Amino acid sequence: MKKFGKRLNVLLASALLSTSLLAGCGKQDDKETQANAKTTTAASNTPAAGTTAADAQQTEAATQEQKELEPLAVSYPAGNIRVTVNILALQKGYFAEQGITVNPIAVAGNDALTAINEENGALDILTAGFVPDVQAIGAGYELSFIAGTAVEGGSVIAKKGNADKFKGSDKILNLEEVTKAKLGFARNEASWVVTRQYLLDNGIGNDVIKSIENEDSGNVSYYADATATAQAVQKGEVELGFLPMEFALLYADAYDLEIVAAAGDLSPDYVCCREVTSKKRLEDKYDSYVAYEKARIKAFEYYKKGETDDTVKADVVKTVADYSGKEADYVETYLYGGVTKFAVDPNTKGIIKYVEAAYNSGLFTGNAVDFGSYDIKQNVNTSAYKQALDELIKENPDNTFYAGLLTEYQAAN
Repeated sequence: MKKFGKRLNVLLASALLSTSLLAGCGKQDDKETQANAKTTTAASNTPAAGTTAADAQQTEAATQEQKELEPLAVSYPAGNIRVTVNILALQKGYFAEQGITVNPIAVAGNDALTAINEENGALDILTAGFVPDVQAIGAGYELSFIAGTAVEGGSVIAKKGNADKFKGSDKILNLEEVTKAKLGFARNEASWVVTRQYLLDNGIGNDVIKSIENEDSGNVSYYADATATAQAVQKGEVELGFLPMEFALLYADAYDLEIVAAAGDLSPDYVCCREVTSKKRLEDKYDSYVAYEKARIKAFEYYKKGETDDTVKADVVKTVADYSGKEADYVETYLYGGVTKFAVDPNTKGIIKYVEAAYNSGLFTGNAVDFGSYDIKQNVNTSAYKQALDELIKENPDNTFYAGLLTEYQAAN
């Protein structure tokens, strides 16, 4: 953590307002609708017997006009670089290459969800967040998760010198010490949701955890935000804190903190930010969504090249820094320093797993929908992403990166 230094603390602090909102980071009939639509289109584009050459040319011209893609309004929260893949797709010309116009909209949170849910709203795709999306579904919003933005990104922290006490020998965490410790976090903090599920999966009874979480007699203290949580750990008010990784790194020196475990180690690739849209928009603009996902996959490939190619890495960092207004040092650390992981796959299994964990932690109480029995798969539609990936593989049969994404898709959905 020393490599981040005090200078980076200043750089990170200017960026955290937007990232703090991310802490808590298809139905079969939809697929049949698309299949039927394509069958109808194919039939209508087949020349009838006796058609003249001129007629065929006119039909082809009409078909080309029909293929013009409708533009998509997509959320690009101001200054937020967790949407790096989308920034690259926009700024490096991948959207234009696929013939899709993407209009960036600086909106997030409840305003974005409202805009997506409205029939004539100003937004087609929300790129950041996850728990609020599920809560909106619980309130009756007709939404579909269509792809991924990022995964992991949380941490378990202690005061410097105390971390080893909470590390296990045969397990990642020392379960006995963790269940005895005073805990602190902001409500809906994803790293606690993941840790809580890890405790359940390793034999700690739900009754024990609920007693720990009891606000009157338990060992949990709830704080307003990540800063208050970090200060509480420093002061000794709590022994373990739960923070987004960027805050854990930011506050390591300032508040004498040490990382006990990355939440991603407790639940590898747990979903953070997902891409969500309305079911109706996906149906109405399906071809645009396919082109959009093709561009994002290509942008993701470019980002990944930066992990081994310093020239590409420098270009990615500059592109994102210029677009977001963030300092290059901060952007490089965030993108390539282990702060977060990007992932474009929808990850249906991960969505199901996280919804279960969040439900167990009490996040989804008070909804009209009982997420203990609700099948969230009916709000996942992977068809546009899968078609985009299939088309790229067909166009680039020797591309090992796309083949790897297909293997990932088959395992995660």
